Amino acid sequence: MKQNVATADGEHKTLPRPKRKYDSTRRQQQAAETRERILDAAAACFAEVGYARTTMGRIAERAGVSVESVHLAGPKRALLIAAFSRAFVGEETEQALEDGVYAGVLALEDRDEFVDRFSHVVLEGQRAGIGIWRALSAAAIEEPEVAALYADLAGRRRRDTVLGCRALADKGWLRDDLPLEEVADTLALVVGFDPYQLYVLDFGWPEERLRAWTARLLEAEVLAPR
Repeated sequence: MKQNVATADGEHKTLPRPKRKYDSTRRQQQAAETRERILDAAAACFAEVGYARTTMGRIAERAGVSVESVHLAGPKRALLIAAFSRAFVGEETEQALEDGVYAGVLALEDRDEFVDRFSHVVLEGQRAGIGIWRALSAAAIEEPEVAALYADLAGRRRRDTVLGCRALADKGWLRDDLPLEEVADTLALVVGFDPYQLYVLDFGWPEERLRAWTARLLEAEVLAPR
């Protein structure tokens, strides 16, 4: 594009128009929004039909994007892990527990408030992630690469519960009659998906009953006697 401008002697010259500044921030935002749509769609597909029956085309259709865009977001196994993280903690992250979804809960100074809030956060995570967790567990049996990712995720979960127990110990709330790692493993069971699968989906418990069970088990098996 060119533009006409007047010179000092009254003549006109045709000069090229200045180029528009490339808005990289907007492009990055659009790319991030597209990835979020893809991961949300992947999570829904994995939860509904499982890992094996979820195709890149199915994810693309659910997300409203091209199949090429889904492939650019990563291979299916990587989308599974990223989608699980987004479904479980609300964002795609590899943060430790002390920096992630439980950070605000662990910062609480009132024990009763901590137990109440913790049990609610656990239930929210279980509800959001149970479907994709089942897909992940099933895929790990059939796919060696998914099995490796599953093992890595299990290691992260154990690390996170150890960090959480250390934070509780610093407050003087953690039971001290057992090794910290053993208490952390109990906490891993409490915050995992097995209780939701067994009690809510298999036995038909109301979610509030599971939340109350979580709070009781936390008090009885993880925290120090009052």
